[in-house]
Amino acid sequence: MIDQPTSLDAILRAKEERAWKQKELLSRHPLASLISLTINIPSLIKLSHEAVVVHEIAHQALLEMIENEGIELLACESKQPSTGAESFFTCKADAKTLKALTCKLENSHPLGRLMDIDVLDLTGNILSRSTLGLSKRRCFICEEEAKLCARAQKHTYMELNAHIKHLVEKHAFAHSIALWCERAMQTEVELTPKPGLVDQANSGAHHDMDIHTFYASIRAIKPFVTQWIETAQIDAHEDAKQSFVRLREIGIACEKAMFEATSNVNTHKGMIFCLAVFCGAMGRLKGCDQRFTCKNLQAQMQALCANLVEDDLLHVKPNSAGARFFYETGSSGIRGIAQSGFAIIFETSLPFFQACKEEEGEAVALKRTLLFLMSLLEDSTLWSRGGMAGLEYAKTKAKALLHVKPNAQNLDIHLKALDEDMISKNLSPGGSADLLAMTWLMAHIVKDF
Repeated sequence: MIDQPTSLDAILRAKEERAWKQKELLSRHPLASLISLTINIPSLIKLSHEAVVVHEIAHQALLEMIENEGIELLACESKQPSTGAESFFTCKADAKTLKALTCKLENSHPLGRLMDIDVLDLTGNILSRSTLGLSKRRCFICEEEAKLCARAQKHTYMELNAHIKHLVEKHAFAHSIALWCERAMQTEVELTPKPGLVDQANSGAHHDMDIHTFYASIRAIKPFVTQWIETAQIDAHEDAKQSFVRLREIGIACEKAMFEATSNVNTHKGMIFCLAVFCGAMGRLKGCDQRFTCKNLQAQMQALCANLVEDDLLHVKPNSAGARFFYETGSSGIRGIAQSGFAIIFETSLPFFQACKEEEGEAVALKRTLLFLMSLLEDSTLWSRGGMAGLEYAKTKAKALLHVKPNAQNLDIHLKALDEDMISKNLSPGGSADLLAMTWLMAHIVKDF
């Protein structure tokens, strides 16, 4: 739903529904005031990536403001429809006091001009800035009165949205990458059908998890993305291996949070490792003011993971799944992939995905790219469940299905059949799923090779 256009009729209906919601909340709490948050996005794509980032930041800032001021919060609701993200905070406080505090937030926060924060008193009246003697809001490009600029259409949608993107990258870089990572994981798990994997139709070959387990895991992982990025960005000029040690420490804490959220089910352990390396590389590029090209990102990943196979596999006893996989098959698994700077993505799956997407759309491209990765990858998840026979079986099946190249409808029929087959054999290509999510992530963040 993010980055999808809506209609003017839908936007007008949402405005009416918001007014009804405000009235309903105030009637539920007769002696309360209400804070109503929306985001200023001048286009028909109201739920853009940047809008969601700003909404999340504004929502959290308002919660912190309410807590710091000792205001009693009676109710808090939030939603993200295609017509734009909204939040409502019902507070036991004087409306003028709340209006002064929210205006201060709008004026002082670097993203404040993108926040549209209304305060309604107990009678439902919306307080204006003029009631506090404050000036009208200014355009975030030219400093003229915002309403006059909008009425005269002084700036094009392209100019306005380019400026919004610039503001978010400058002031909310880590939060923006965190949302991209969340979207990548959601895109992977929601892709349906998938062979042997959890999706919207079933739990695949997994008896201890379903899509809701994944959602809980994703929510637990997301806060650590900003930690990885900010840590790497602050110390961007230090030795990469020292940076990797810190990233790994955060990753261990992230794993713990994942297990707590999933009742000790391993949903994303491999993905956490991938994200730690990716976010570390992105943070270092940001800190060094380098462009986010494939070449630069891969170089940073290689630097972070230099000698990782030797350090983690060659010089230790095989007491982990990755080490056992290495000693029994000779494959270095995800560590070898990371040490190469995720070459399999940059050189193979990313170009494949982009070509398929241009020809057949994103959903089909994702399914074909999953099969493509399954046909190539020495997937330790498949090996752990079915040994070398199971691994080779899945690779052969995926390769055969790629050669057939059916249309979109028939592709789903083939995938459902393969799903049933792999479920019966207890096979799941979890490693391929992680790399699929990483491929989608790279495709949306890194634009230039």
